[in-house]
Amino acid sequence: MRRIRIFPNPSDSGHIPMVLIRSAHDLSESASFTPPPVAGPPRLRSQYRYLFPDLADDPMAGCFAGTDEAGTIARLKEFEEATRLPLTPPAALLMRLPAAYTYFGQFLNHDISAPIGGIVEDPEAIPPAGVIGTADPPGLGKTWRADRATILARILNEQGNPLMLASLYGDWPDTDDPDIAALYKADGMRFRLARTAVPSKQEFSDIDLDPETIIHATGAPDLPRRGRAALIADRRNDGNLILSQLHLAFLRVHNRAVAALQPKLGRGPACFRAARQLVTWHYHWLILNDFLPRLLSRSVLRRPLSEWQPRGGASRAVPMEFTTAAFRFGHSMVGRAYDFNANFGVGGRIARAASLTELFRFTSAQNMGHLDGPARQVPDHWVIDWDRMTSGRNLGRRSGHGGAERIDLSFAPDMLNVAGDATVAEHGSILFRNLLRGFHRRIPFGQKLAEACGVPVLDRDQLRAALPRHVSPSGDFPSPLAAAEALGMLEEMPAWLYMLCESKALERGARVGPTASRIIADTIVGLMLGEDGSLLRQEGGDWHPRDSILRDRNGQALETLRGFLLFSAED
Repeated sequence: MRRIRIFPNPSDSGHIPMVLIRSAHDLSESASFTPPPVAGPPRLRSQYRYLFPDLADDPMAGCFAGTDEAGTIARLKEFEEATRLPLTPPAALLMRLPAAYTYFGQFLNHDISAPIGGIVEDPEAIPPAGVIGTADPPGLGKTWRADRATILARILNEQGNPLMLASLYGDWPDTDDPDIAALYKADGMRFRLARTAVPSKQEFSDIDLDPETIIHATGAPDLPRRGRAALIADRRNDGNLILSQLHLAFLRVHNRAVAALQPKLGRGPACFRAARQLVTWHYHWLILNDFLPRLLSRSVLRRPLSEWQPRGGASRAVPMEFTTAAFRFGHSMVGRAYDFNANFGVGGRIARAASLTELFRFTSAQNMGHLDGPARQVPDHWVIDWDRMTSGRNLGRRSGHGGAERIDLSFAPDMLNVAGDATVAEHGSILFRNLLRGFHRRIPFGQKLAEACGVPVLDRDQLRAALPRHVSPSGDFPSPLAAAEALGMLEEMPAWLYMLCESKALERGARVGPTASRIIADTIVGLMLGEDGSLLRQEGGDWHPRDSILRDRNGQALETLRGFLLFSAED
């Protein structure tokens, strides 16, 4: 039976109809098939929403009892000062999860949410759609906040079709936006790629290394750049070297999909659309069957996520509770160093690991304010080894730093003040900015969200056990735990902090707690059900990577993130 069909193109969807090609068998029967005409570009923007609007409408939502808005911000600042790391930070606690999953989560978050505008902005002053930048939305420094309706009217999501890889594809090759058009080759089917740079021998001589002993990935693919800015649809994905190499992996998989499909579909829009859909379904499969099952609470995973009934139903609107609190656990998973490749890792020719600071060196994040300088490609001895970053061989080995760090309130020292982030001086550390976002967006305290999700609320003893006890070098309190007790946060804890504590208390930091897990499942499944071209909306619901024309060199289906990333790096 032919398994080719055309997706509908409802007037409100903004989707271009796609040819569904799931296997080589499909291709053998498709030679005479005439693809549909291009119907128009994807949606440029979407809205946010609240899963619990009644809680957000409470005048005291996220506001400490007995204080006003300015008083709440002052308390949050006091807590942030008490969480600053001591001169000797606590030892890293790794979980048995390869480090690549940390950055897949960051890639996923960027593909879902790109807030623009702000509660203090004129809506007409919101910048035009196009390449997504890296700046925080304005308004974080204010000591007042708007009501829910104003927030939803003034803060828009530049990801018009969340979860549909707009962060990769932008507005598609036929866009009028020259920055997006520049992503593609002249054939309109494949992404442009650059090549890694060849470092000078002097660079190694200066640090007493023999360049002949270094492993070089000569001529390996790299992200193209204009000046020092990466030519990608979402420049946040050039925030660190692991994330930029992950984005590159998706570009390479798309180009390989085009190569596999072109012999039967020919050159043109039909081949591009089919490749895009195939990559999107692989991506959705990885989210539902590999990434989330490794991280969500088992209480949520008692039934397949494909059968989850999301709160609020199908929707393209991303919940504020998700983007501001539940899905911000990834900051805690960032490691201090990684088993990155043969030069920087276990048995490394240069170092035993790649430090977090080093991983910012070759990205737009390091070059903020200097993006018009000469193009700076990744040196060829810094190409990622996905085998190391996705395997379990070195998990737990102190020399290798092979895994993600546990989900709790301990952060890598360089993570709290992200390298290259120009907003740190104005708005404080990532921790403080996360707390401010929750307050400004009227996110209720974690205890309130747990009750609303039907989850048992953590008691004081559980919260006390989850909070760090390390001595802080600054602030008025000796430790984060002492600060939380003195500031009344054991009774009223900001949602983001509460969800990190829930993970530590109930899952030992190896998984996300039940409150965050339910919000994440509601969001991811709701978004997929809201998109006509998503994996969950395909007729029959039986697609599997084994149905795909994409296979690794051993003929194996790409069923895991490891398989997908190793496939991307094959010659």
